[in-house]
Amino acid sequence: MATQAVVDPVKMPKMKADNKLIAGINAASLSLATFTGFMAIFAGIAHFTTKGWFVEIPVLNIIFGTNLSNVAVAFIAGIASVLLAVLGLITAGKITDINAMKSAWKCTRNVFVAIAAIEVIKMISIAIYSLCGIGEKSGVQQGYLWLNDFLSNTLAALAATGIAFIAHFIAAGKTSVLSVMRFVALGIASVGCILVFVSTIVRFYNKNTGKSSSSSSSSSSYSLDSLMDLYNTYK
Repeated sequence: MATQAVVDPVKMPKMKADNKLIAGINAASLSLATFTGFMAIFAGIAHFTTKGWFVEIPVLNIIFGTNLSNVAVAFIAGIASVLLAVLGLITAGKITDINAMKSAWKCTRNVFVAIAAIEVIKMISIAIYSLCGIGEKSGVQQGYLWLNDFLSNTLAALAATGIAFIAHFIAAGKTSVLSVMRFVALGIASVGCILVFVSTIVRFYNKNTGKSSSSSSSSSSYSLDSLMDLYNTYK
């Protein structure tokens, strides 16, 4: 005996996805996931250090500006990189037009070549600025300038160059590179997300408990200096 549904089923219209759009989303998501994931790895490592080192993530820093701290931007980068990598993994299997794939990755290559060039220009500018400010009277903090600004730009330039190099091969029609790229992006994004997440938790714990990530010998030295200052005050 045939049965009929009490409520009519919802009929979804069949949508034909544009292959150019899918290829574009795939290229953008995988490249950004790799870039932000790579930078998030070093941002997470920087958070584990004592103090004074942070890694600037150019793409997200441009979007959010100074509204968020560097820790928050790195945290967002870790999560965003994983989500983008998953999106890239899914859309990679939906591409059926190789010409659309070539066009999307050619555009990606050009974008990351431009990003790499900008980061190199920033590196050169920082180096010249630092050389002009040698000396205590200049007021330039050389350590901060090289460790934070120059190193961040160097890492970004290396990441952008690497992605542009990979994009060049995919734009040439090497689908095997794309097959590997989707898993590489997911791996890098996952490592970056885990490092940023753990380092953020550690920072919160150290801040709430009053612990310092410096060594015990350094803490002892600071305590001894404080005692000597107190002694000299009441001497």
